Amino acid sequence: MNTDDFEDMLFGDLASQTFPDDALSNASEDDILFPLAEDDSILWELQNRPQLMPAPIKETPDKHSIDTEFSHIEVRSNTKLPTQAPPRDRHWVIARVEAMLERIVDGLLEESESLTITLKSRASLSRRRTNVLDSNGPPPEPKERDISFPGASAQEAWNFTVLLRILELVHGALLDDTVMTKRDIYYRHPDLFVKQSVVDRYVDDLACTFGITRSQLNITAAAKGLVAGNFTLTRECGHQVNVKNDKEGMLIPTVGDRDALDLTLVQWILVIEKEATFRTLLSSSQWESLGSCGVILTAKGYPDIATRKFLRQLADCAPCIPMYAFVDLDPDGIAILSTYKYGSYRLAHEFVAQKEAPAVGLPDIRWLGVKRNHLSRTPVGESDTGTNVIPELQGLMKLSPRDRTKAARMLEWDLCVEDGPEQGWRQELQTMLMLNVKAEMQILDELPGGMVSWLSNELDQASMPVSIQWIESTGSDDGMLF
Repeated sequence: MNTDDFEDMLFGDLASQTFPDDALSNASEDDILFPLAEDDSILWELQNRPQLMPAPIKETPDKHSIDTEFSHIEVRSNTKLPTQAPPRDRHWVIARVEAMLERIVDGLLEESESLTITLKSRASLSRRRTNVLDSNGPPPEPKERDISFPGASAQEAWNFTVLLRILELVHGALLDDTVMTKRDIYYRHPDLFVKQSVVDRYVDDLACTFGITRSQLNITAAAKGLVAGNFTLTRECGHQVNVKNDKEGMLIPTVGDRDALDLTLVQWILVIEKEATFRTLLSSSQWESLGSCGVILTAKGYPDIATRKFLRQLADCAPCIPMYAFVDLDPDGIAILSTYKYGSYRLAHEFVAQKEAPAVGLPDIRWLGVKRNHLSRTPVGESDTGTNVIPELQGLMKLSPRDRTKAARMLEWDLCVEDGPEQGWRQELQTMLMLNVKAEMQILDELPGGMVSWLSNELDQASMPVSIQWIESTGSDDGMLF
């Protein structure tokens, strides 16, 4: 086999390779739009294959020649020259974008057969691991992919066109020092971008490629989360925002470096999965007493960056205040809790520090509910016993095929494997799969006083260390759904 054949085997065009007929049957739209050109098994073999080294020279040189020949290696390894990385400000980002555009122009002037842009992406990264890894360690390195024009297909040409147009819009916003949202970019050319997720993906990949946050591209996502409670935000200019006065909840605020948060009256912070539950709590008669000593927040499902960053600021401002999560008892609820606690691999570059610190999360957030032991305390009726409990409980449903697939994959996460740090999550997922049921938080409305009273009691008990131990100990196998 000659060298050309060997290189074609390793780095050949994916379009020329054959795949099984069902290779894309379980792939998502993003996987089809943005295929990865790397195979982890091949990369592992190449990295671990012993390298071929030239045969040692039998002739023994004198000591002086050795010292002379390798003196530069000793200087490089032992001498640490003072280096300072350039600040990644707006001008630095402009230079990086212009360098990328200049390579494209140079390719056009040189009449190159193909124009290529290399992007880094975390979109395909998963917590699924064959070996248990340290969940508190740095996130895995992003994968690289090449986007070429004209490419081997119309799809590749479209990918290149979309990326080039987004680069142009980002470059213009940076030059004018204006901030735009991802939605603004999409509505510039909806026929070209087709859907919002395409813009979201490329913006995140550009930020990952440059090793910066989206805000450093002058791109932001409109805040979707809501917050309410007894705290005050003082702006740099002296203006005060009293969140308690907002009876409907306010959008997640942006807290600047010189803004101040006053959490002196806050005893707990509750993160709620659903907006409907958030508003139910706000409109209840008990909110007057609950709101005077706590903060509630919702991201309306999976948390966005603005919500996670605000929670991180609350935790840093008052690390002694306990933080709780209230989510559905289903695979998505646990996945949402995981995003709050450990962050997102896909957006890890948004929070990676200069020293490659782990992505920012909320390691001290606690799972308040819903858990399986809470369901055993849910009354149905005096005549309901045994298996009659399941169909009568409002909010208790069977797992869908998607739920079962997601739960099975989550059991392979580094967090939920047998030796992982989240054994409680693992037990809940196993119970869901075994009983083929899931529960929404509305099931707690069956309790006396409803869900709001349950939340009030649980938050009061969870504030006491002795009660926390008692709550954890009640989750025995005998206290399950039945």
